[in-house]
Formats: sequence, structure tokens, C-alpha cells
Amino acid sequence: MIKKFKLYILLAAVAFSCTSCLDKMPEYAIPFDKSIQTVDDVNLAVIGIYDTFKSSALYSGSLTLLPDLQTDFVYGVNGNTNTYGDIWRWKDILATNTNIEVYAALYNVINRCNFLLDRVDGVRNKTTNDNDLDKIDQCCGEAYFARALAYSELVKLFCKAYESDEDAANQLGVILTEHY
Repeated sequence: MIKKFKLYILLAAVAFSCTSCLDKMPEYAIPFDKSIQTVDDVNLAVIGIYDTFKSSALYSGSLTLLPDLQTDFVYGVNGNTNTYGDIWRWKDILATNTNIEVYAALYNVINRCNFLLDRVDGVRNKTTNDNDLDKIDQCCGEAYFARALAYSELVKLFCKAYESDEDAANQLGVILTEHY
């Protein structure tokens, strides 16, 4: 009877400790409402956006390779591995294709831009220095440009050209997100 009682106490202690550890934030995480508070935080967020462009899927990887395949700068020959055959033939180019890590990388850039743009108004409202306000405007401009560049690349890779408004209504496009 005492062994069962000890077992129940041990199980209850484990259960209570597990539920409390599930409610904790990770050590490295910053809560959303405390994330971007100063002009330096805004500047660091822009640096993070530029860091996202260094992804191996973007300008040093598939983003430079796939347009060459799609514009016939590369020709399929007998004996090729057909690794990029669906891209070359413009067949079944979907976001679920394993060659299309570009899709996720570009939306990662867009999400970082949206995160900054959603949080920057709180910093702007607390800032009184004109130089800091100019810095915030510059950072916002860079975020808008980075987001536009990412959307431009998405449209070039994943949207078909259409000739009429009826075609446009029936073609798939890219998702436009304005907020994080």
C-alpha cells in the first residue's frame, strides 16, 4: 500500500511539473509585444531581413538556376538525370515540389518584412529625435523594397502570363500578405 501511495505521489509530481514546463517560453525567445522597442531594434530587424536573402535557396542557389531553366538557357539532352525536368517543361510547378525551396525562402523574407512593418509604429510614436525618425523611415523603405523584391521573384517564378482579364481570374497567383 505504501509503495502504491509513493508511486501516485511521484506520478502527480511529474504530471504537475510537465504542465508547468509546457507553459514556459524558450530561453532565446522574445515575446511579440516586447520584440521591437528601439531604433536599434528596427535597424537589427532590417539586418535580419538582409540575412534572410543569404539563404542557399535564393541568389546563390535555385533562384538563379530555375529562371535559366524556364527561359531555355538550358537544354535537355539524352541521358540527363531529369532532376529539373518538370521546371524545364513548365509542368506541375507547385510549392510542394522539392526543388522549390525558393518559395519558402521568399516568404520568409516577406514575413520578416511584415513583422518589422507591424511593429515599427510603436517605435515611431515614442521617438522624438529627427535623426532617429529618419533612420526609421529609411529602415521601413528598405523593408518595403525587400518585400517588393521577394514578391517580384515569386511572380516571375510561380505565375503564368495571361492575356485577358478572364484568364487572370482563372489562374493561380501568389499570396499577398500585409501583416505578420
